[in-house]
Amino acid sequence: MVFKLPLCFNSIFAAALLILYKMNVFVLAILVYLLYRFIAGFLIPVIRTTSHVRQQFNNMNRQPNQEDPSQAQGTKPNAQSSSHTSGSSKVGEYIDFEEVK
Repeated sequence: MVFKLPLCFNSIFAAALLILYKMNVFVLAILVYLLYRFIAGFLIPVIRTTSHVRQQFNNMNRQPNQEDPSQAQGTKPNAQSSSHTSGSSKVGEYIDFEEVK
């Protein structure tokens, strides 16, 4: 079976291909934009948050294992020296109270 195509068929077909090509570029541009928004808006913050939480978790696990050098010597870091406390007078006492409603 032989099809007889009009002479202008090639020009119509070329115009249709040009329209499809423009639509293809438009669809690809939309897909690239959506991919960019997904990566920049979702993946990067999730990766940063995950690494930050992992780093904090590792720091909390390392913290009890590390000994403070001042505690290893038997002195408290916030304690005053004995020479300073012997020369000063006692200003007052700490009184624990409860609020009555």
